[in-house]
Amino acid sequence: MKFSRYRVGLAIFGLLTLTLTAADEPLPLNIQVRAEVDQPFTRWGREKIKEHSKVYDIVAIEETPSEVPLVRPIDQEVVLKHLGKELAQRGFRPAAPGEAPGIILTVHCGRGYLRNPYLKGVLMDETTEPPTASIMGLQTHLINSRTAFHEQRLQEAQSEKLFIRVSAWANPASLPEPKPGQRQKPKLLWKTTMVTDDPAHRDLNQFVEKMLAAGADFFDRTIKDPEAFVTTDLPEGFIKYGNLKVVRETEPADAGATHK
Repeated sequence: MKFSRYRVGLAIFGLLTLTLTAADEPLPLNIQVRAEVDQPFTRWGREKIKEHSKVYDIVAIEETPSEVPLVRPIDQEVVLKHLGKELAQRGFRPAAPGEAPGIILTVHCGRGYLRNPYLKGVLMDETTEPPTASIMGLQTHLINSRTAFHEQRLQEAQSEKLFIRVSAWANPASLPEPKPGQRQKPKLLWKTTMVTDDPAHRDLNQFVEKMLAAGADFFDRTIKDPEAFVTTDLPEGFIKYGNLKVVRETEPADAGATHK
C-alpha cells in the first residue's frame, strides 16, 4: 500500500511539473487570413482599389450550416462584442439613428472545407484522365508553385477549418435601380476570412477574439499572397474537446476483503 501511494505521489508531482512547464511556454495559435476587395472590370482592366465607407450596420451573425456542426454553437453576443471592438479601433463606426450606413456587414462562422486560395484561377477538368488544368490562371499557378512552402501550404489549406468570415456589402439604397423585370443583386465590396485548424476538437467561441484581432487589420484590404499568417498565443483556459467515452465503474480488487 505504501508503494502504491508513493507511485501516485510521483505521478501527481510529474503532472504538476508538466503543467508549470506548459504555463511558462504558451502554445501558439496559428491563424490564416484571406482577404479580397471588389475590383470591377472596365475597358482598361480592373478598377483601382478604393477605400469604402466606414459607417456600418451589422445585419447578420450566423453559423453556417454543416453536416458536422461546431463543437458548441456560436455565441453571437461574443462575436458582436469583439467585432465591434476591432472595428472601432480601425476607424469604423455604427450608423447613427436615422443615418444611412455606407456598408452592410454580415458575419458567418462555422467549420468546413473552404475554397483553396492556392488554386485560385485554376479550373480542373475532371472529365479527363488524369484531370487537367485549364489555361486560365495556369501560368500564375506554376510560378507560385515554385515559391517556398507553396506545396505544404496548398495541402494544409485543403483540410477542414474553423472559420469566421466578415463580408461588407453596398447599401442597396446606394445602388442603381435595376432594369424593369430584373432583381437587384447584392454588391459585395470586400470580405475577410480568418481560419484555424482542428475544428473537431476546438470550441470556436474560445478563438473569436484572437481570430477577429488577427483579421481586422485586413478589413477592406486585399492580400497579394493567398494568405497572411498570424501566430499568437492560445486563449487562456483553452480546452481541447475529445470524443466522449463512458467508463464503467468497477469494484476495487480488494473488494470484500476483511481488515483486521
